[in-house]
Amino acid sequence: MEITLQRTANFLIVAVTALSALQPRILNAQQNEPTLQAGAADAGSPSAAQQTAEILRMVAEMREELKDSRHEVDDLKKEVNKLREELEASTQAASGAGSLKSAVDELRDDQQVVESQVKTLDQAKVGTESRYPLRVTGMILLNSYVVDGAVDNPTLPLIALPRTSQWVHHSLGATVSQTQLGLDATGPTLWSARTSADIAVDFFNSTSYTTIPPPNTMNLRLRTLDANLDWKNEQVSAGLQTPLITPLSPTSFATIGEPALSWAGNLWTWLPQATFKYRKSFTDTSHGVFAFGLLDPEAGNVTGEQAYGVLRRNLQPGYEGRIAYEWGSEDRPYEIGGSGYYTRQLYYGNGTTENQPLDFWAGTADWRVPLAKFADLSGEFYRGRGIGDLGGGAFKNVVIEYGSPYANGLNATGGWTQLKFRITPILEANAYFGEDSARASQVRDQAPVTTSNPYYSLVRNQSAAMNLIFRPKTYLVFAGEYRYLQSWYVYGSAKNAQTLNLTMGYLF
Repeated sequence: MEITLQRTANFLIVAVTALSALQPRILNAQQNEPTLQAGAADAGSPSAAQQTAEILRMVAEMREELKDSRHEVDDLKKEVNKLREELEASTQAASGAGSLKSAVDELRDDQQVVESQVKTLDQAKVGTESRYPLRVTGMILLNSYVVDGAVDNPTLPLIALPRTSQWVHHSLGATVSQTQLGLDATGPTLWSARTSADIAVDFFNSTSYTTIPPPNTMNLRLRTLDANLDWKNEQVSAGLQTPLITPLSPTSFATIGEPALSWAGNLWTWLPQATFKYRKSFTDTSHGVFAFGLLDPEAGNVTGEQAYGVLRRNLQPGYEGRIAYEWGSEDRPYEIGGSGYYTRQLYYGNGTTENQPLDFWAGTADWRVPLAKFADLSGEFYRGRGIGDLGGGAFKNVVIEYGSPYANGLNATGGWTQLKFRITPILEANAYFGEDSARASQVRDQAPVTTSNPYYSLVRNQSAAMNLIFRPKTYLVFAGEYRYLQSWYVYGSAKNAQTLNLTMGYLF
């Protein structure tokens, strides 16, 4: 079809060219017509008159033929243009047909892949009594570490210890105890709210921090769990959760058993609580968050208060609230928030039968600030009293000073900040620093305790780290982290240690 159309177009072009060449001669004949007529009049002979008439007749015929030729030329030009358009349309149609065929083939291949995946999922789906979706999540982590200096637990060190013969100075090893497993469930709609729940466990032995060096054991440990009701702008949640007043945490795959900067400026402990959150939109790119919660403030913190000879009775739950404002991009918003916490607890013992109420409280601030296109700055700050249950106050809620029969809430200040660099979509770097500081005068004046546990004499703990996280696939993680620890006790200079951690993980 394309060859025939091309030949026809070539023929028409040749014809138009020939007619165009003939046109000047015809015009010359028209210009010589008056001269011929004058010559014929001068001659005055019959033969000349006949010749003149014949010439005029021929000129008239040529004029008619010229008009017809012009019309034919116009028609031929239109036909040529039409043929060219048809030729181009045919070429495009042939190209479009080829593209359409390729697209159909690709769709068939994609359909086969999807059908295969659906069959696989149908065979591997988790069955539940409620028949609602249940998803298995988690990550398998292998952490290898090298520790220079004495620490409380080489697997996940929190404090640096004096370099004496009592403690191991150097450690080298690997562990899978920070491997994490979880379940995410989605339930029915209730009161126009979407219901969901999740649970997470790991094998990290948190009790090893009370035994130095820690035992080489792994136990299944409950980390967090949540049951949620989610509306468009409201959420009701209950379970074992991080306190409402501390929504952020540094990024690290070396510290999964306990979040990064735990007991070094990051309030983190998982506590039983119920919360309500409300989201209020102000514009298309800004909104506020208002939240309130109730929690059980007894976390079973590392340093048992029984060593002071006192016992605690919960008089009331802990109250917590938070207000935050976010604006900018949904992926990387600006955020600033403020939170508060309060509870009253009863203490008794230490040679007295009287109940002593103590007020524990905390005020916190948190922030997230995008920097350029590749960096983010985030962090938290707190000031409070009796916040050992939340993960601060040098592991202590109270101290008992010399000569006093009563316990006093321990004042503490701390916080952390992190700078995140997104180098590429699969590579990021993080640098963070945190510090937790209890009031040294209160700890220094405390009565002697019948234990050699270093947490009782700890007054300040500081940690700085940097890491590089490489994720070639969404489910594969390779990370390296360096961390430096400094700890201050009642007497003496700061004790320091450093650790290098290499992590390989598979997320599912």
